Amino acid sequence: MGIPILVSRLDKLEEQVFHHVFELNPRQAVILGLHDYDGFLPDLSADRLKEWAEKAAGLLERIKGEFHELDKEGRQDAQSMETMLERTLFEIQDLRAYSTRPTIYALQLSATPYVSREYAPVDARISAVNKHLRTIPGFLDQASRDLDGTLADPIVEVAIKQTQGVIRDLDGDAAREAAKANVAIREEFERSKAEAVISMVEFIEALHEEHKTSMDFALGRDRFQKLLWVNDRISQPVEEVLELAIRDLEANTKALSEVTERIRPGAKVSTILEEIQEDHPTAKLLLDDAAEGLHDLERWLRERELVRIPPGTRVRVVPTPSHMRTTTTAAMSSPGPFEKEGVEGLYYVTPPEEGWDAKRTEEWLRHLNRVTLKEIAIHEVWPGHYTHRVFQKEFGTSMTRKAYWNYAFGEGWAHYCEEMMLDEGYGVERLRFIQLKEALLRDCRFIVSFKMHTQGMTLDQARQFIMKNALMETGPAEREALRGTFDHSYYGYTLGKLFIKKARERFFHAHPDEPIRTFHDKLLSLGGAPVGRLESLIT
Repeated sequence: MGIPILVSRLDKLEEQVFHHVFELNPRQAVILGLHDYDGFLPDLSADRLKEWAEKAAGLLERIKGEFHELDKEGRQDAQSMETMLERTLFEIQDLRAYSTRPTIYALQLSATPYVSREYAPVDARISAVNKHLRTIPGFLDQASRDLDGTLADPIVEVAIKQTQGVIRDLDGDAAREAAKANVAIREEFERSKAEAVISMVEFIEALHEEHKTSMDFALGRDRFQKLLWVNDRISQPVEEVLELAIRDLEANTKALSEVTERIRPGAKVSTILEEIQEDHPTAKLLLDDAAEGLHDLERWLRERELVRIPPGTRVRVVPTPSHMRTTTTAAMSSPGPFEKEGVEGLYYVTPPEEGWDAKRTEEWLRHLNRVTLKEIAIHEVWPGHYTHRVFQKEFGTSMTRKAYWNYAFGEGWAHYCEEMMLDEGYGVERLRFIQLKEALLRDCRFIVSFKMHTQGMTLDQARQFIMKNALMETGPAEREALRGTFDHSYYGYTLGKLFIKKARERFFHAHPDEPIRTFHDKLLSLGGAPVGRLESLIT
C-alpha cells in the first residue's frame, strides 16, 4: 500500500526539486517550455547561493530518507533528482563556479530562447526579451562583485567571446524578431537593448582590465573524482576510468587503418582524409548541404524501425547563434518537452565567420566536408539528440524523464548512434572512415579532459594531442582544447557510448531474440539516467 502514496509524494517533491534548480538557471526552464520563467535572470549573490545550498541539502535528505520503498521507476527518478542537486552543490561548494567561471554569467545573457521559436505571439515573446534585457545590468554588476580577482585565462577568453556573440545576436536575430512587434514594444526593446549592451561591454572591459588571469583552470584529481560521481555515479579511480578512453583510442586508430585499406589498398589514412576534406560545400551553400540529407536519413531510420519516433517531427537547419560559436561546430536545439507551440527542431551549423581570411575559411569548410556533415546529422538529429529529445517529450512518464538531462547519457547516445547506424547498414566506407575519425576526436576529448584537469596537461599540449590523434587541423583543434578547460565533462561522449554498449551487451545476453529497437526504446525511456547505473536499470 505504501508505494502509490510514495509516488504521489515523489511527484510533489519532483516539482519542488525542479523549481529549486530553475531558481539558479531560469533559462533552462524557458528552454524546456516552462514560460512562467520568461524574462528572469537568477540571483547569484553569495547569500542567495548559501540559502540555495542549505535548501538543496534538505531536499536531498528528503529524497534519500523518505523513498527507499519506491518502485524501480520511482527510484530511478529519485536518483536522477539527487544527481541534479548534487551537481549544482558541487558547482557552488567545490568548484566555486560562480566566483571562478565568468562563462556561467555569459551563458545566461542570450535572448535566443525567446526569438528562435514562435512559442507565443511576437509581442509576448519580445516583452519577455525586454524584461530579460532590463535585468542584465544588475545581473552583470552582481557578477563583477562575485567573481574572484584572478581568473583562468582560457575561461575568461571564452566568456568574452560568448558575450560578444550575445551582442551580435541582439543586433541580428533579436532585432529582426523585435521589428515584428508593436511600436511600443519595439521602442522598449531598443532602449533596453542599448542599456544591456553597455553593461555587457563594461563586463567585457572588466574581465580584460580588472581581473588578473592565470592558466590555473584545472580541477585537480580529488574534485575530478567527485565530478565522476555527481555526474555519472562512477566510483572507480580516475586513472582506471581514463584507461577506458586510452584503449578505445587504440582500437579506433586500428579500425581506421583497416577501413582505409578497404577503401583503397595501400593508401595512407592522410590520403583518404584529404580526399574527403576536399569535397566540401561553399560557405554560401553550407546550410543547404547540411539540410539536404536529413529527409533521407529520417526515412531510412523510420523504415528500419530502430527506435520509436513520434509522428509530426520537423527540423530546420539554421546558423549557430553567435554566442555559441566559440566552442560549437554544430548543435541541436530541440523543442522543450513542455512546449505547446513552435515545436520544430533547430539544427545549428556554424558557418565561417565573415572576418576570417581565405585560409581559415577553407580550413573550417574542410572540417565540415560533405561526408562529415552526414556524420554530424546522425549525431545531432536522426537518431541522435533530436530523436532522444522528442522521445522524452512524447513518451516520458514523469517530469524527471521528460526534463532531466545527463551529459554522458545524452552525448553518449548520440555518439553511440554514429557507430550503430553504420553497423545496421547505413552509409558507405567513407562514412565509416569519418565515423571513426570522429570517434578519435571524442576519445581525445575524454583523454585531454582527464589529463588537463588531473595530470597537468597544458592547453597547448592538449591542442597538439588532438591534432595528432584526431587528425585535426590547427583551428578546430584549438577550439576543442579550449572547450576542455571549462566544459570538463566533455569526456561524456565516449564514456556514455561505452557504458551504453556495455548495457546493450548485457541486455542481449539476457534477451537474445529481441530486436534492437527494444533495447533502444528501453534506453531512451530512462530519459537521462547517470550512465554508471545503466546496467542495473535496463533488464
